[in-house]
Amino acid sequence: MMHLTAIAEQFNKLKLENATHILEAFDVEDIKGIYDVRTYIAHDYEGVNLAIIEWIIRNGLLKFKTLCQSVITQHNSVN
Repeated sequence: MMHLTAIAEQFNKLKLENATHILEAFDVEDIKGIYDVRTYIAHDYEGVNLAIIEWIIRNGLLKFKTLCQSVITQHNSVN
């Protein structure tokens, strides 16, 4: 769960650095979901729903990984 929190922290850094060229590659609702999961994990609001965490690990991370690799590839081809 701490890795999911770290992902959200990195997205927050991108936002603070105005890295819109990177953030635009991601769906706004997905980024919001990442922040929401981070908040629940970090503050343990009413306990963390482990079924949601399991779904993220089984289904969401592959989409996220693929999109991140695409952004990295595009960035490397520009530079």
